[in-house]
Amino acid sequence: MKSGKIFSIFMLLVFVSIPIASYAGTLEDGTSAMEKGDYQTAYKLLYPLAEQGDATAQDSIGSMYCEGLGVEKDEAQAATWFEKAADQGYAKAENAYGAMLVNGEGVAQDEQKGMSYILKAARQGLEVAQRNYYQLNLEEAKNSNYAALHNVGLMCLRGWGGNNDAHDCIKILEAAAQNGYMKSANVLSKIYETGKFGIEKDAEKAAFWKNFEENPPQAEAPAAN
Repeated sequence: MKSGKIFSIFMLLVFVSIPIASYAGTLEDGTSAMEKGDYQTAYKLLYPLAEQGDATAQDSIGSMYCEGLGVEKDEAQAATWFEKAADQGYAKAENAYGAMLVNGEGVAQDEQKGMSYILKAARQGLEVAQRNYYQLNLEEAKNSNYAALHNVGLMCLRGWGGNNDAHDCIKILEAAAQNGYMKSANVLSKIYETGKFGIEKDAEKAAFWKNFEENPPQAEAPAAN
């Protein structure tokens, strides 16, 4: 009896492994065809996987519909597939779907929702999403949106907007704080207190911004180095 059970489990593993290997091979072949520009083959291989819920395949199908690669261009279809992959946390699709929402392409325009998707992708380290989120906030900051200006300052320090001088980033946070956005004052205080982002510790400036947050003074802030 014991040997029978072992045999049946072994056979089950054998039969289960076959479709898994086949699935992985189909995804790899489809992705390879996509990279080679053989979009018709890619679509044929990847579409069934996308329907089964594979995020990589969904993103690829979305890209094909978005650009009209091997299929007729259809932004609504592209948005549908990008959304499916994005909702599984697939960073490239989060950025793509977010951009479509921001621009109102293939889906009703919703800038706030779109930016939230792009931010999710940016937090996963996707550089194009980081640049996109930086630029979107920069545009908002030009319209006296000081929360957006605060975001620009933080992203500047983190390198999302490219290789910027940390002291220039500090000036952006100072501008947000001086225009009443107190989160910036809080961040400035902590930066000067701990010496983050390559900024030297400065107890005087740390105290100034801490006090600024609690009791916004009229005096000018100490200039950034």
